[in-house]
Amino acid sequence: MDLSPHHVGIIVSDLARSKSFYGALGFDAVDEREMEDKTLTFMRLGALQVELFAYREPVPAAGAPDRALGFRHLAFETPDIDAAYAELRAADIIGPDTAIRELPGGWRLLFFNDPDGVEIEIKQA
Repeated sequence: MDLSPHHVGIIVSDLARSKSFYGALGFDAVDEREMEDKTLTFMRLGALQVELFAYREPVPAAGAPDRALGFRHLAFETPDIDAAYAELRAADIIGPDTAIRELPGGWRLLFFNDPDGVEIEIKQA
């Protein structure tokens, strides 16, 4: 089997807000499709795409606890987590209560949420 990554689909409550959020992370809009019940927007960062689903009718929140089965988070890697942290603070993506976590083995991680609660992880390479 010859597979390669294509995209991750995320249901959003406010398409403009989510496009702005993912744009601030460096994603560029590459395609948008209007459908009867929703708008689909593809945004790309390198080889990764996110497909934002904006339904016309409200979608109830999942309210999934930390250990629920299924999708856990969207992770990125950076060579300089301190610079990424500063850019995210300057763009008002994260607040002063968000901190870089120092873990055993030299891991440095940053966790925050997108506008609809999807957890985003940034790991220093």
